Amino acid sequence: MSGGDRVEVRMKMNSSGQSLQDQAYPPASAGWRAVAVLTALYWFGTLDRQVAALLIPLIKADLHLTDSQVSLIPGLAFGLAFMVMSLPIGWLVDRVSRRAILFVGVLMWSMAAMGSGLSRTFGQLLGARAVVGGAEATINPSAYSLISDFFPPSKLTLPMSIFNLGGNLGSGTSFMLGGAVIALVASFGDVTLPLVGTLAGWQAAFVITGIPGLLLAFLVWAFPEAPRHKPATATTDAATFGELGRQFRRHSGFYLMHNLAFAMVMGFVVGLQSWNSAYLARHFAMPLAQIGFWIGLTQVVSALVGMWFHGWAVDRIFSRGRHDAHLVYFCVMCLLACPVGVAAYMVDSAVGMIILFNLAYFLIMAFSSIGPAALQIATPGRLRGKATAVYMIVLSVLGTILGPIVVATFTDRLFRDEAMLGHSMALFAAVTTLLAALFCWLGRAPMRRAVADQLGV
Repeated sequence: MSGGDRVEVRMKMNSSGQSLQDQAYPPASAGWRAVAVLTALYWFGTLDRQVAALLIPLIKADLHLTDSQVSLIPGLAFGLAFMVMSLPIGWLVDRVSRRAILFVGVLMWSMAAMGSGLSRTFGQLLGARAVVGGAEATINPSAYSLISDFFPPSKLTLPMSIFNLGGNLGSGTSFMLGGAVIALVASFGDVTLPLVGTLAGWQAAFVITGIPGLLLAFLVWAFPEAPRHKPATATTDAATFGELGRQFRRHSGFYLMHNLAFAMVMGFVVGLQSWNSAYLARHFAMPLAQIGFWIGLTQVVSALVGMWFHGWAVDRIFSRGRHDAHLVYFCVMCLLACPVGVAAYMVDSAVGMIILFNLAYFLIMAFSSIGPAALQIATPGRLRGKATAVYMIVLSVLGTILGPIVVATFTDRLFRDEAMLGHSMALFAAVTTLLAALFCWLGRAPMRRAVADQLGV
């Protein structure tokens, strides 16, 4: 393999065989304690976020909405606020206590999630989901920055994968919890609370998912604030957006291809998850309680099996000197996921659809750890919060906001028939995975150059 494809980094070792680079980081016990807390917060934050996807059929019927209107609840309402808040939060992450940012953010999104359940109109619900989105913009930049300062680059993807396992578990358990609440309400009738009044099943599900965060927020004080690491190359530049712009121009090929690639995969995940429950209900007359249980259970199993494996595999490849490992690995995963994701919406079986979707999901779920890990490794420590904020904005616009809307647009405008929802989802799965693979492939050489710059080799 040519020198352009592989970069070998030789590090001095101490008497016990530990690299001097590793010695510069906090004790592993502190890092893993932080990962445990951050994973729990991400778990329940994603539970707040994703429960709306299961509830779409109920919300649509209760509030008398079209497909295009209801797609705004998991998409535009959440994603636009998430995008708007990402830059100021990224600026704060590089300057103030990341634990304090998380503490405030968790409290706010938990209260807003509960407020979603108290909404009586479409406008009120959009407003509450927007507050959830704005507050949840605190979790990723803060967590990625903290984890990157607890672990060296060669050991970063595994803890990133475990952190992002929380997101996958939250997404899966949101379906299971939402399904359980719907089944409970169906058995005993609507829920009546003092001072609040009667809540429908979808409203009760929102309230219940917001409660745990009010207690979990205090766990951010259970681990230390990791010291911020400086890049291998000396610099006197301040950590400003101007310096970030110079970093982006210096390695424009990497940042452009990286952000676009993982935004496409974000679109695949959010766009399809937002419509899976509606698809199963329309095409197979599957009750929502069953949909929530089976989609949630299979997604949790996929996450538990897959996240540690993908993180471990990429770390192994990267540590052997393959500094474009993250993009090469994910290019392959997207190509494998493409035919499986398309087939999920072409089979004439609810069981077959759930199995195939989860197989595709298993292959690409690691985008939530591999993408951020590559970004942190290639970006100076003083700029990681801002770079992550820009990354999350791109993911919000192209993935979270547009994903559900594009699927609905395919159905309403291209096929002009709600019964063709499966065709819309199959087309969307093909487009997003193939574009993601292309962008990953084009970003390989730029990533090698960006990583070499940060490692000083």
